Amino acid sequence: MEADAALHTEVRPTSTDVAVTLLDASHPRWAYELERAGILLGLSANPALFPYHFLYVTLSKIGGKLAIFRRGAATVGVGFLFPRRLSRNGDRVHRTYTLRFHSVCEGAVDAHAMVAACRRVLPDASIVFYDPTGGLSYYRTSVSYGMVEIGRPDEFEAAESRAIQQRVWGAAVEFLYPGDIHSSEFGAGTSLVARVDGKTAGFLFGFYSFGGVPLPADWEERFNGAFRIESQTLGVLPEYRGLRIANLLKKQQAELAWREGVGVVSWTADPLQYPNAALNFGLLKAVAFHFTPNLYPFRNELNRIHASRFALIWLVGSKRVREVTPLGARAEIFDLSHRLRIPRVNDGCRTARFDLDDEIIAIEIPADWTALQAGDPVQAQEWRLLTDEIFGAYIGLQEGRYTVTGVGTAGERRFLIAERSGESLWRRLGEE
Repeated sequence: MEADAALHTEVRPTSTDVAVTLLDASHPRWAYELERAGILLGLSANPALFPYHFLYVTLSKIGGKLAIFRRGAATVGVGFLFPRRLSRNGDRVHRTYTLRFHSVCEGAVDAHAMVAACRRVLPDASIVFYDPTGGLSYYRTSVSYGMVEIGRPDEFEAAESRAIQQRVWGAAVEFLYPGDIHSSEFGAGTSLVARVDGKTAGFLFGFYSFGGVPLPADWEERFNGAFRIESQTLGVLPEYRGLRIANLLKKQQAELAWREGVGVVSWTADPLQYPNAALNFGLLKAVAFHFTPNLYPFRNELNRIHASRFALIWLVGSKRVREVTPLGARAEIFDLSHRLRIPRVNDGCRTARFDLDDEIIAIEIPADWTALQAGDPVQAQEWRLLTDEIFGAYIGLQEGRYTVTGVGTAGERRFLIAERSGESLWRRLGEE
């Protein structure tokens, strides 16, 4: 990554030129400048603006930056640098960014001046200027899986993704992602929709990332951990659930990522959502060894309690991932009631053990986290607080900690299965 000084140094050219300040989350004014940018750009009245929670938490995490452009003392524009490409020449790393630019003054935008200002601060990087309100192009693709089609969206389907977000999460407009991120010019890491009978049934999008959470050293090298895809949001309309659309979207994402040389796809997931865990661990064969309590500041119908998250790692080039076929495969769910006697960390939301030292452990989670949040927020809060403590104590990449690799059931009870972290586990999970 560029030196910290480069991230936070404002270049001061002549008074008639444009100067830029680049910030990431390590800067003490990060939150303040993001909030100020949101006010300048109109917040919920601006459909081209990314949600604040994404900018605050994820943009810097994927290697992106906030750019404040000034001419003299006046702010003339706000930009967001998104990772776009990474190349190597020996020990030299070259990064390419998409500059998503928003003007805050009247008159024509001088794209060359904005790019030149960024290049003065990031001399070893390439900058691709992008205007979300400009003339954009979309190209529709399609792969059929029975009655479901998966592919890149056209312009109409890209716009529909906002309406689907609103229906699935019940979110206010300021929490919706702009539809233009599916354009060819923006260059998202993943841009997919699902179609059933010609209607848009779901979507999946993600962004390129310069690195991410630490990986085992062997994975970092073999799966090109320096350049990943951060899979941001997947949504399926309620009337189309049961058609395996989420699985089909993810498998197409994996195929496209591996085809362009991206070996690691990552995303965040609520560890208490069992249906998601069954998909992520039981079917897709993702793993989790990084946990962050209270990651996101937002609240919505699916997140009434503070939003703690796993960072999931999906080795899309590994044997265990590529062997799962898009159609016909079923999630692997372990029966913990009789066949397997795996030690349980907790009994519901009130008691837990923190002294287990077995090779495999089971962590109980709610059977229906969404319904519990809506129907019994007090008990939901108890679940969140206890499991935050459990994950903080047990989950990790270090020797002696555990990696979540699967799911299990015992009657109506639901569990995450975690295996001891270490070299033997990394070799098995990363086998090609």
